[in-house]
Amino acid sequence: MKEHVMHGLRVHIHKDMCCGFGNCATVCPAVFQLDHETNRVKCVDCAPIDVHADAVARAADECPAQAISLLIADAAP
Repeated sequence: MKEHVMHGLRVHIHKDMCCGFGNCATVCPAVFQLDHETNRVKCVDCAPIDVHADAVARAADECPAQAISLLIADAAP
């Protein structure tokens, strides 16, 4: 599981669940991008998660594999 934390929000990408559909990268390209070498999604380095929180939540909802979790950083994963 890959984790990206910024400004009180935590995004988990469950790599073992990701199928590389890329829906999240289409919905929120400022935060997610498809790694063409692994055919898995990754977070953009220093992505402004808090600025795009609504789009990140929508991307998580639209993930067909349910491989993305969005949590408050203080919360246990």
